[in-house]
Order: sequence, then structure tokens, then C-alpha cells
Amino acid sequence: MRTPQAILAAFALILAACTGNAFQLETGQCLDEPATEEVVDVDIVECAEPHDLEIYRVADLPDRPFDAADIDASSFDLCLEAFEGFVGKPYADSEFDIYYLIPSADSWADGDRGVVCAVYDLSGEQLTGTAAGIAR
Repeated sequence: MRTPQAILAAFALILAACTGNAFQLETGQCLDEPATEEVVDVDIVECAEPHDLEIYRVADLPDRPFDAADIDASSFDLCLEAFEGFVGKPYADSEFDIYYLIPSADSWADGDRGVVCAVYDLSGEQLTGTAAGIAR
């Protein structure tokens, strides 16, 4: 028979597996939309389960002085470059939109140059399964 401590420990491991660090996200992971603008931890979800976002590209911006507008525009361009190849339909014709996580001024000062590109359904409906090649 399992002890209450063993059950609690197993439950804690399951919960830990559902939360991920935004600085360590990878292509192919699915997650729910973060509740805040400054993101450190995210709720990672199995892609077979309903989710808000699917990561399709992780890239780094060039090292240059921090400029919020430039970082935003450059990040969108990075994400746009890979969108059609992932979804299977041009961005302008797709039912999906681009969501991206970009460095803040503080994380940029710490050397963060990472951009995380994800797709989401414009209708607001959660996705179930992958959006790869969905051509919508």
C-alpha cells in the first residue's frame, strides 16, 4: 500500500511536469496562453489535449542594443518566415495567427535573445492535436 507521502510526491512530480520555464521551451510543445505579459513559467500541455498554443519555431535575435519596437518587429518576421512551412497555408489566408514570446528589457540585459513562435486559432477555440500541416 502506498503511503500518503508517496502519493503526494507522485502528485508533485506530475504537477512539475506540467509547468515549464519559458526560457527552455522547444518546438513541438503545446501550452496554454500565459496569463501575464512578463512570462517566466508556462503551463505545458500534451498536444493531444486541448491547448491554446503550439510552438513551431524557437530562434535567437542578433545581439544589438535593446529596442522594444525593433525586437517586436524582428520577432514577428522570424515567426512569419516559418509560419507557412509549419501550418501549410500562407499567413494571410490562414485561420491561425502568430503568438510569440520575446525578451524583456531585463532579460535582454541578461543576454536573452530568444524568440518563441507559436500558433493559435483566431476563433479563440483551443486546439487539439498538432497544427503542423493542418492547412487552415
